Amino acid sequence: MKTRSLIFALAAGGSVLFSGCSKGLQVSVEDATEVALDDSNNLQDNVTNLEAKEDGNKYKVSFTVDSGTYQYTINKDGIIEDCDYEKNNGEAAGQEQKSETSKEKKQESESAPEGMISKEDAVTAALNNAGLSKEDVTDLDAKLNSAKTEYTVEFDFGDSRNQVTVDAASGEVLSSVFI
Repeated sequence: MKTRSLIFALAAGGSVLFSGCSKGLQVSVEDATEVALDDSNNLQDNVTNLEAKEDGNKYKVSFTVDSGTYQYTINKDGIIEDCDYEKNNGEAAGQEQKSETSKEKKQESESAPEGMISKEDAVTAALNNAGLSKEDVTDLDAKLNSAKTEYTVEFDFGDSRNQVTVDAASGEVLSSVFI
């Protein structure tokens, strides 16, 4: 019965996510490219400068769209490890924004508990994971749960509210859900 359901889903044009089917399942560089394009809500026909290459046990996928440049790191199991989106703002604005961000990071990191990333770094990790910048979101809030050593970052994007959990020690995004 499961085989028929899968065949029916595929015949109907549906997609199926195989989760836990095979230990050691590895995706191809083409699959990693598709994951990155899908995550960014872009089609291959709408991007330029598309590069996808194997880098050890990961894939690096980068491409440009009208609004900016995406850079993805995707594990060979098809999971996005890192996403960086750089919005086209013009060089001068980008330079000014970078120095302001560095100043903010320095202030935030001074108040971060020892061995933990700053609140600003947690916000940056959460927004990078979503492929967004501070200018793209509203009602941005970040709180440290020192008992769990996690930051909870929440923000609105369009009609959606996103809650991202970031490891306070490593800066790794642990989860991202719409609430």
